[in-house]
Amino acid sequence: MGDDQVSRRRPLDALVVELATGLIDADARNVERVYSALLRDLNTDFGTDTCFLRHNDHELDASVLVAEWPPRPSIPDPDPLGVVPFREADPVFASTRDQTTVMIYRPSDQPRPYRDRVTTGSGEPSTTMVAVPLVGEDRTLGVLGFVSFRDRVWSTEEIDAVTAVGAMLAQVHRRVAAENELRRHALHDELTGLLARRGLSEELRTRLRGNEPIAVLFADVDRLSALNDFLGQGIGDRFLRTVADRLTHRLPSAAVARLGGDEFVLVVGDVSTAADGVALGEQVRRTIAEPMSIGEDRVTRTASVGVTVGTENPYELLRRADRAALRAKASGGNAVVEYSGGTADEALSRNGLELSLGEAVATGALVLHHRPEVDLRTGRLTAVESSVRWPHPTRGLLGPADFVPVADMSNLAPELGRWIVEQTCRAHATRLSRTGRADLRVHVTLSPGFVASVAFPDAVAEALDRYGVDPRLLCVGVSETGMVDSVTRTADALAAVRASGVRIALDDVGSGYGSLLHLKRLPLDVLTVDARFARDAVGDAGDRAVLAALATVAREMSLDAVATGVDNPEVARTLLGLGFGPARGAAVGPWADEVVPAVTGTAGLPPTGPRLG
Repeated sequence: MGDDQVSRRRPLDALVVELATGLIDADARNVERVYSALLRDLNTDFGTDTCFLRHNDHELDASVLVAEWPPRPSIPDPDPLGVVPFREADPVFASTRDQTTVMIYRPSDQPRPYRDRVTTGSGEPSTTMVAVPLVGEDRTLGVLGFVSFRDRVWSTEEIDAVTAVGAMLAQVHRRVAAENELRRHALHDELTGLLARRGLSEELRTRLRGNEPIAVLFADVDRLSALNDFLGQGIGDRFLRTVADRLTHRLPSAAVARLGGDEFVLVVGDVSTAADGVALGEQVRRTIAEPMSIGEDRVTRTASVGVTVGTENPYELLRRADRAALRAKASGGNAVVEYSGGTADEALSRNGLELSLGEAVATGALVLHHRPEVDLRTGRLTAVESSVRWPHPTRGLLGPADFVPVADMSNLAPELGRWIVEQTCRAHATRLSRTGRADLRVHVTLSPGFVASVAFPDAVAEALDRYGVDPRLLCVGVSETGMVDSVTRTADALAAVRASGVRIALDDVGSGYGSLLHLKRLPLDVLTVDARFARDAVGDAGDRAVLAALATVAREMSLDAVATGVDNPEVARTLLGLGFGPARGAAVGPWADEVVPAVTGTAGLPPTGPRLG
């Protein structure tokens, strides 16, 4: 092995396996630590003096140092090894931009500019370097490098081993990049850069952890649609960006979000009284109402601002501020209204719903509705989704969002959940018998309150056994929005059920506070994407980016990705292009008492998607 024999701690094949195991759990939160540990092990096992990982930043057209081992005791400022633009690079650095094979640089091979750069950055002469490319699908993602301050010969077996490590690092790079892109689009509004709804939800939960009052201000711009109609969408967008900049700079301690076309929300801490909240609301109203010049146009718009101060959960605070803003707008706009009233009436309504829900479960007054899930690539029906409904005697047909949270807040969650599982298995057993489709799955979403209860595993096992349904045909979904405070309990309960063969889905991915965390912590087989992304995907580049990132994350984690909200053929074609197959929505099939007529065939869908006009 040249002048020095490397004393290796473990065989090369064992080393590669151990390194692969260490990379499995790498994600955006811990990847720097994982990289450092990997470089440390590589440096030790290969007996090199230093080891480094660099990524190619294709926007900067530069090589960026990501990690190194051991850390340099002193780093020059500026660091000549930190960011190296390819246009200014020496031949060795420049070659890593498009490198696709392992390169070995011996002392006699190294150009003088490269040796000078390394000596300046590290204080050591570089004599032997191995550069292992991280090769992506269509371009080189970076390079893994090994440096020895002596002449060193690398064996074929060693080169094969580091090539395998480079391939694994390329996969991690793609996975983490997709996760970062997903998180960026999910948490921020593309037009203004402000927080989006999901980012706002996380911010609210963070600020409420101290149980100190916060102010939530909901600002609805008055008559923005008229501005767009008369001056064009471009002027309207520039107006919104200007408002976003003003709010961010005028209230630097506030978290500022944009929820919709003309809706802004601000969250401010250290606000103890309603009067303080109203004063902040006046500041927001005046800030938005200030005239602004956009090109040759002078634009002025007012705002209706709703204010609430409290320590309640994020949903409740947002709801109150929104309701107050609606009152401000109803009074003529350009006003600030503090939320008040309605709370006692709402509590009474909730209590009445809880009492009648218990009776409805006990008497079998609830019903299940079903809709098909079809693979857009083949048109074949692959599953049926079942969902509970409540024909309420005075309120009409209620969906699960209207009463399942009430069950979760009371002691009705186990009773309601058991009924849903029981009736889902009963209906599916009948469906399988009538159609002869032994491969057809059924998906049912259960509330986090029921899944985290002690009744959940036994209820599923008993229902499957009673109706003779193969556990592999049942997919239990849990929505991410309801389990922020019980992820560990939920994960344990789902793992127990999954051990029997039942598939587990995370539903409405992107609608809540911790999709990425849940993808890592829950034992999952399927992720179901929130319908809002699909519905706007045709015209919204941001939603398409989120969908593409979700498809990539699912593929990298070996999960099935199911799109919902597929309401027309154009959406279906867009989703196909983004890599989705299984889908639900109006274009696939509506909710109904049963979907048996469509089960025996392919639900009438050609391989290219729904045939609807």
